[in-house]
Amino acid sequence: MSGYGERNYDPQFRPVRGIYASRLQQFIDRGGDFPDLNLPKFYDVERISLDQKHVKIWWHQIEFKHGSSPVSPDKRPSWKEVIEQDQKGKLDFKEARKSQPFGPSWSTTWFKVELTVPSKWLNSREQLIFEWNCNNEGVVIDPETLLPITAFSGGERSEYLLPPSKNGKYFFYIEAGNNGMFGCGQGSTINPPDDNRYFHLDKADLVLPDWEARGLRIDYWMLTDASRELPDDSWQKQRARQIANEVMDMFDYNDRSSVIACRKFIQKEYFDEFSDSSDVYSKGDVNQLSSVYGMGNCHIDTAWLWPFAETRRKIVRSWASQCTLMDEFPEYQFVASQGQQFKWLLEDHPEFFKNVLVPKVQQSQFFAVGGSWVENDTNIPSGESLARQFFFGQRFFLHHFGSKSDIFWLPDTFGYSSQIPQICRLSGINKFLTQKLSWNNINSFPHSTFNWVGLDGSQLLSHMPPGNTYTADSHFGDVLRTAKQNKSNEFYESGLMLYGKGDGGGGPTREMLEKMRRIRSMSNRNGNVIPKLQVGKSIGEFYENILERTDNGQNLPTWEGELYFEFHRGTYTTQAQMKKLMRISQIKIHDLEWLATKASILYGSEYKYPVNEINKLWENILLCQFHDVLPGTCIEIVYKYEAIPMLENVVKRCEELIDKVVSFFSKKGGMLEKSEPVKTLTWQPSSKSISLQEKNDNATITEDSSFYTLGNGRLKLSIDKKKGTISQISDLVTDVEYLDCKNGRNQLGANQFVLFDDKPLNWQAWDTELYSVNQYKYINDIEDINVKCNDKHRCSVEIIFRISKDCKIKTEIGLKAASLSESYDSLIDISTSVINWNLRNQFLKVEFPVNVRNEFASYETQFGITRRPTHYNTSWDVAKFEVCHHKFADYSDFSKGVSILNNCKYGFSTHGNLMRLSLLRSAKAPDAHADMGTHEIKYAIYPHMGSLSTDTVRAAHDFNYIYNYPVPKTLTSQINDLLTIHGDENIVLSNIKRGEDDAELESEYALEKKHERSIMVRVFESLGGEAFGELRTPLKVKEVYKIDNLELETFESVRVSVESANFNSIPIHLKPFEIALYKIVVDK
Repeated sequence: MSGYGERNYDPQFRPVRGIYASRLQQFIDRGGDFPDLNLPKFYDVERISLDQKHVKIWWHQIEFKHGSSPVSPDKRPSWKEVIEQDQKGKLDFKEARKSQPFGPSWSTTWFKVELTVPSKWLNSREQLIFEWNCNNEGVVIDPETLLPITAFSGGERSEYLLPPSKNGKYFFYIEAGNNGMFGCGQGSTINPPDDNRYFHLDKADLVLPDWEARGLRIDYWMLTDASRELPDDSWQKQRARQIANEVMDMFDYNDRSSVIACRKFIQKEYFDEFSDSSDVYSKGDVNQLSSVYGMGNCHIDTAWLWPFAETRRKIVRSWASQCTLMDEFPEYQFVASQGQQFKWLLEDHPEFFKNVLVPKVQQSQFFAVGGSWVENDTNIPSGESLARQFFFGQRFFLHHFGSKSDIFWLPDTFGYSSQIPQICRLSGINKFLTQKLSWNNINSFPHSTFNWVGLDGSQLLSHMPPGNTYTADSHFGDVLRTAKQNKSNEFYESGLMLYGKGDGGGGPTREMLEKMRRIRSMSNRNGNVIPKLQVGKSIGEFYENILERTDNGQNLPTWEGELYFEFHRGTYTTQAQMKKLMRISQIKIHDLEWLATKASILYGSEYKYPVNEINKLWENILLCQFHDVLPGTCIEIVYKYEAIPMLENVVKRCEELIDKVVSFFSKKGGMLEKSEPVKTLTWQPSSKSISLQEKNDNATITEDSSFYTLGNGRLKLSIDKKKGTISQISDLVTDVEYLDCKNGRNQLGANQFVLFDDKPLNWQAWDTELYSVNQYKYINDIEDINVKCNDKHRCSVEIIFRISKDCKIKTEIGLKAASLSESYDSLIDISTSVINWNLRNQFLKVEFPVNVRNEFASYETQFGITRRPTHYNTSWDVAKFEVCHHKFADYSDFSKGVSILNNCKYGFSTHGNLMRLSLLRSAKAPDAHADMGTHEIKYAIYPHMGSLSTDTVRAAHDFNYIYNYPVPKTLTSQINDLLTIHGDENIVLSNIKRGEDDAELESEYALEKKHERSIMVRVFESLGGEAFGELRTPLKVKEVYKIDNLELETFESVRVSVESANFNSIPIHLKPFEIALYKIVVDK
């Protein structure tokens, strides 16, 4: 007690926490009233702004004519072209000045930078910085090697750490794209772009920094974050605030050496000794679990508020910066997905790809993940498209990096199909990452780490970063939220923190990596109230840790079926032309592969399967399935200049290649030989089938003062002349009525058009909201109604509705002649033209009140069906007021049902007795002209006895795969019988193609050239039941294997039976909703 005074002559007060906490920000704030009296005074030892002596800048504007395409190659010439022209004196570079504007939007400006370092700076041997801010995106280019070094993106990334120079001289180029990280939006980033925006040069500075002062800034920042973010009842929070205040008291703005004293004090009191070192991650309590794993990424939307053409530059800017950071921070690991982006980089910058990026992959710092061609939408693409996403993505990774990804990396998309788990497992992927479900606007998704189980029972080990973002800034709060918001920590205690600037690219910064070192240092010193952050472990190691701690995932909770996203439901409908072209493209390339495969197998020495052309077409289809492009949430130039022309070219080129196959068949069969149509679907003979010659009822139409009545011996339908709707659909055999026009909110009839008010809370192109369901008006202003067609084969009625003064709907309702015994033929086909659709924030749908009651409806998804509720019992049911479907939606009870087929639509809803197909939206952002114009839509009503059956599956396929190809009659049997399906009718023969590794094809995606001739046959079980069948072929079969989606791994060898002299039989056994790929090797 000798040191403790007897009397107190110096009373101390207890700090007022609120006041002392509020004070802290002053110390590092560059703004405010006191920056020159606090630490910002010492951030720089000296700074030289653009003076055309030490810092010389010249600029050259790439020609950009008003009204021209903003994505044409001349707007973004190659680096080599520009630099070579400049070195030859062919370019006019002019002196730049601060505040000078550069533009307009989407143009390119080149800068030449020459730096001369003052001699006294050189003597300091300090790391120098060039700071640049033109408020647009740019990249530093070495004029000798043409390699990118680092990127600039306005205030987010403005520093280039200059390499050592003996003479203090530097020269380099900056290529600048005149757009921000998030495009050129007017007023808001997600508004339509301002096409005349200019970007001002705010900063071009040579800086001698005070690295200790800048280090103290990070120290102090993380310390004060701890004082703000930690729980109030923790001593660590209170101590952090006290230390921060003591640092402010200790600091002397007249004495630069006080900076070092402050740093030493913080380290002594709150950090460990490794706060500036990568060693920090190997220190601390080894028995304490790491509750947060940090992983760098820069989500680059392949197009969104900028075009594909600009994404190609975002990739090299972003990834070059990351590779440079890896040299400075050995613990740093970075992941990037999307095979398309890697391919663009390889095409545009092959030296950087081979000499910089690939070595970083080999050093386990840069990781290619995801396995898909792009981070695709999973709602709208066909099943075959989803399979090809992985086929091309994984094969690209294998070819260039020697390994494939085992994780499907999809942080940002608008819902997740129930068949994704199975397709992933067939593609060598058993893990999944997303975070978008955290955006749900009705229910909170209950898991962070879980097993996601698909339609067939396949599962993926799944993780959703608890911090609810893939663009964390590595703030203390990001780490704390990742630890605290883990919804599965009773099973697995850790969470992944994805850090780095994203969406527009960019990625992590030096500052983020420095902050994380400090956070881990604080944890090492102060215990687990500060989460233990681990950096330097790979994504694979993170998932392996999950498996180790959860008994190989068996202890984790399970989520079965689709991961429905309770947000962005308008994306099933926005940009109708894009979606229609996607449907057509998928059908056309299916047909091309079908015909070309058969031609190359039958006549291999004379017809060569155009594998590389087909693959290029697939690449473009898959590119357009990116999760902002196909859903319809990009700016106008993406659709006007890139995606829609790209898909139109896919359709055109597919048709040209199909014509070549057909011409080849014509020559083989004889040019003068009579032709017969060949289809590209193979159905097994239906047990119900009776030919039209045996029993046929002609189509008829009668009329009275109130109704048109159409019939065909199987169905009778009545069209109300005053309402313009279908008021009756009756089964003439059973007297069953399929419509219910007496109950529910629609008592007007079927094919009733409805306009819904469509003003979401935010995100116009993305969202349609729950409150809009009850804000609607029926379209009933009939301009004209008349008989359009009346013969024995088909009869129809055309109705014209007026929506507004200059917008109309023309709809034709038709019924074909049909057999009494073939219910499938009795479709009510409807062709609707929406003429000059020009409304604002209205949602056009068409309704069908049906005489069905059930608690669920069935919607076709990829290779199967998804059942969804028709009631609003729970908030989870309410959330599904608008859902996605493909070629059909079916609503059935035990005895009967109604299927609605379509040829280009994806949005649907079924509630009570009302089925509703979504047709057109009219959002005004980010594309002010989205969906404006005239649209042609086909759909059909298929009433049927019994519940959902293979009749609907077949009818929906035939409604879409409408193309017939003429071949000589002498060849039709040979072509059609080359491969047929038999057995249970719920087996669908979906696609055929040639084996990718067949040496004779010379595919650019071949991994192992095999001297064999093979056919790949995809089949699937369509309705959810076990199925048995067989493939039959007259070919001489050598071997058959059941294989994976990548055509690399064999699951089992299949026994081939010789049933007769005419064909071989290949047995098929499918589990419910199973997708299977068979490889048939035949004699050459």
